[in-house]
Amino acid sequence: MRKIEIVRSTPLHEQIYDILLKQIIQMDLQPGELVVETNLAKKLGVGRGTLREAVRMLLKDGLLVQRSGAIHIYKPSVQDVIEIYQCRERLESLAAQLAAGHMTEEIEHELWRLIVESKNAFLDGRISESVELNTKFHETIIKASHNHQLIALLETIRTKTLFMRSNITRDYYYSSRDTSYIEDHELIFLALKEKDPFKAQQRMSEHILHDLQTFRHFLKKE
Repeated sequence: MRKIEIVRSTPLHEQIYDILLKQIIQMDLQPGELVVETNLAKKLGVGRGTLREAVRMLLKDGLLVQRSGAIHIYKPSVQDVIEIYQCRERLESLAAQLAAGHMTEEIEHELWRLIVESKNAFLDGRISESVELNTKFHETIIKASHNHQLIALLETIRTKTLFMRSNITRDYYYSSRDTSYIEDHELIFLALKEKDPFKAQQRMSEHILHDLQTFRHFLKKE
């Protein structure tokens, strides 16, 4: 268990939430693993009340699940992944469509920077960094939609999306050295740069469905 670095300006339960979120995303805590609050609080060096607040936040995110009074780390089924990707396909396609109407030089430069750095990280084998840059690429487009209701809807599945991106499609892309997701990002970027809402929507839809197809293909090989 990593040592906690206390940040005085941030509530302790939020710091514990961030630590546990990172450990779940990085699979330091294994999917399906039983969470024993007393043991976890002791390992983290915090009180059970502080831990419970962080646990509540993770239960709300869906990365912890409660069954028969016990709390476990989220372990997605195939159907869970399909449903999340179906939601993403519709919602993020709309975000790309709307973002095309709000493009600025600043946003264009940021998206291209993320693509270049993501590709470099991928080719260098810096997996966690590439996943983080991939996530920022999508979140930059979502934010550029300027639709607050849409942003809020996508926020409800954000942590599960990050979990799946970090632990499912990533495994395929990195094991096969497949750079197709970066090529997809480049096509999305070009559509946004052209300020073409229809093309941006279409490219984002194709990209997310491509990821879903990749996931299904990867599972068949296991």
